[in-house]
Amino acid sequence: MDNHASAPLSALFAAASFDPQTQTIELNAAATSLLQLPKHPTLRQYTQWLGANRWLQLRQLEPGQSKLLPLTTSHGASERWLLWTAAQQNSLLIWQISDQTALGRTSLHWQHQSQLAAVGQVMAGICHEVNQPLNAMRLRLYGLQTMQKNGTIGDLADHLTALDEQVGRCADTLTNMREMVGHQSINLTTFNACKSVEHVLKLLKSQLQIQNVQLSSHNTGQSQLVYGQAQRLEQVLINLINNARDALVGQVQPAPQVTVTVSHMLLQGNAGINISVTDNGPGIDLALQEQVFEAYYTSKADTQGTGLGLALCRDLSQDLGGSLNLTSRPGTTVFNLWLPLAADSTQP
Repeated sequence: MDNHASAPLSALFAAASFDPQTQTIELNAAATSLLQLPKHPTLRQYTQWLGANRWLQLRQLEPGQSKLLPLTTSHGASERWLLWTAAQQNSLLIWQISDQTALGRTSLHWQHQSQLAAVGQVMAGICHEVNQPLNAMRLRLYGLQTMQKNGTIGDLADHLTALDEQVGRCADTLTNMREMVGHQSINLTTFNACKSVEHVLKLLKSQLQIQNVQLSSHNTGQSQLVYGQAQRLEQVLINLINNARDALVGQVQPAPQVTVTVSHMLLQGNAGINISVTDNGPGIDLALQEQVFEAYYTSKADTQGTGLGLALCRDLSQDLGGSLNLTSRPGTTVFNLWLPLAADSTQP
C-alpha cells in the first residue's frame, strides 16, 4: 500500500489494495488497526475473514462506488459497519475504508420501517386468504351439526380431512407472514432466490386478485443461490409488484396483469439471475424513468405513497450485490433486478 496507494489515498484513512496480477493484498497502518489484520494478509486469509461473497461484491464495485457492510465477530454478532469506497490506480484495486456504524444502524432502521409499510400493504391479501378457509370451515361445521341433530353423520372421515386441509391453509398463510415480519438477523448468508420469489407470490396473489390484477410467474424451476438476506430480496419484490399493481389501478383493457420472471443472465462476465417484474400498464415517460429512483419522488397521491419505495429498492439491490433498472414504453413497464450467483465459499 505504501508504494502504490499513497498518492490517491491519504495515510489518515484506512485503505486496502489488491493486485490482480500477483493476487496480493496490502493494508495501510490505519486499515490494519481498523480490521485487526496484518499488513500483508494472504488472499485466503483475507477472503476467509471478509467472506468469499462479500469479496466478490467489493471487486465488482466501480471506482467511486461504495458499499456498506457489517463487520461481524467470530461469534457472528455484528458490532460495526464499514463503508468501502472503491478507487483504482493503474492495475491496482483500492478501497478506502471508514467506520460508519451509525449510518449502518440508521439504514437498518429505514429498511425496517419500509418493511413495516410493505407488511401493511399485504395485510388485505392475508386477511382474505385466511378468511376464505375460515368461512369454509364454518359452513362445514354447521353442516355437521345439522347432520348430528338428524341422528347420523355420513363420511365423517372425509369431513375431518377437509377441515384439516383448511386449517393447514390458514397455518401456511400465517407462517409466511411470520417469516416476513419476524426477527431478522443482520448477518448475510446464502439463500435460494427462487424460494423468495415463490414466497412473495403466495403473499400477494390473493390481494391482487381482489383488485382484479392477475399475478403470474415464470421460474427457472431450479435452486438459484445468491448471497445476502432473503428478507431484503422479498422486500424489493413486494415493492416492485405493488408499484406495478398501482400502475394498473382502474385499467380495464387490456386485462391488468403483472408477471414475475426468473432467468439466468451474464452481466459483465459474472453469472447471475435476472428477476423481472412486468406490467401491461400505461408505461413511464422516458424523462421520468431515472427520476422514479430518487428518494421522496412519487407520482401517487399523498395517501398512496411516500416516494421511498423504489429508492429503497435500488439501495437494497446494491446491498445484495446486484443492480436494478427499468425499461418502459406505452403498454409495458419492466423492472429488472440482477443478482450475482453466490460464490463458492470453499474457494479462496
